[in-house]
Amino acid sequence: MTLPAENVAPQLTRNRRLIIVIGVVIPLLITVVGAFVMALWIPELPNPVASHWGPSGVNGYSTVGGMIALPLMITLAFVAFSAIASWRGGPNGGMLWAHKVMVATSVFLAVSITVLAAGSLAIQRGLESAENAPDPIGVLLAALPIAALMGFLAWLMLPAAERIQPTAVQARPVAGSPTERVYFSTTTRLGPGVVLIAAVALVALGLALAIQAVSNPAELLLPAAVGIFVITLAVSTLSWRITIDHRGLRVRSALGWPRTTIAPDQISSVAVVSVDPLGEFGGYGWRWAPGGRSGIVLSKGEALEVTRMNGKKFIVTMHDAPLAAEALATVAKK
Repeated sequence: MTLPAENVAPQLTRNRRLIIVIGVVIPLLITVVGAFVMALWIPELPNPVASHWGPSGVNGYSTVGGMIALPLMITLAFVAFSAIASWRGGPNGGMLWAHKVMVATSVFLAVSITVLAAGSLAIQRGLESAENAPDPIGVLLAALPIAALMGFLAWLMLPAAERIQPTAVQARPVAGSPTERVYFSTTTRLGPGVVLIAAVALVALGLALAIQAVSNPAELLLPAAVGIFVITLAVSTLSWRITIDHRGLRVRSALGWPRTTIAPDQISSVAVVSVDPLGEFGGYGWRWAPGGRSGIVLSKGEALEVTRMNGKKFIVTMHDAPLAAEALATVAKK
């Protein structure tokens, strides 16, 4: 149920203040303080400083300025994204589950990368050459629990998440002869805006691999393998094929995997719902949300919702969701 506008506005204003303070000001303050402390150490640090370690020791170097600036740039980019994504709030002005995750992650990210950067420089103070820098594994082991604790405290400071209750329109089977077979097939894709963002991220990953190849070719094998896998998986999930026939619902990515199948005897009900990818699922792609909901969420708007016999719901966004729902309801009825 959506509250009247006069009740929504105060709640929305309060949540926006929390977003600014907890999700923007605190993370930026953490990174700025960290940058100030690291800047005080510059006279004691070698030039360049060690920035990457491998099994045999230091195998990557950076300028001190680069090490100091990196946490600031990453934090600034993420807090801007999380604030913009959560600014509109939920239907009743509250903070959705995905919004809370993004705001708390802003704090976690700021603490983790700032502690890691500062710790990596702290162990190099007084060294003549960065080649002798010790492995910062202890810094990493300290940074993660501290960041997790700070992110958890940020989560507790935020209000309870507002639950979106989508209105499901139950699908009716198509009238026809018992001997007739139903067949439906379509393709759902990410919108051009999301594809652009994904392309930028993939290009950035490619550039990172290229830089690694030039600076440390001997250490490229593992990051290259991981990068190629991530790029392949990301490209394959930009487009999905949906097929409905006597075997039930089948959804597969462009490369055939990932994929899922829901047989007719596993279907409890079929409906059409309206989906907000960021608000309900925290993003696009194959997503999961509280309440046993999962599925292929590529756009905002109508989606096919399949409720399994165990109560879990599978969502697929598409432009012709009502027709798909009718077809699947017919298959499930037979």
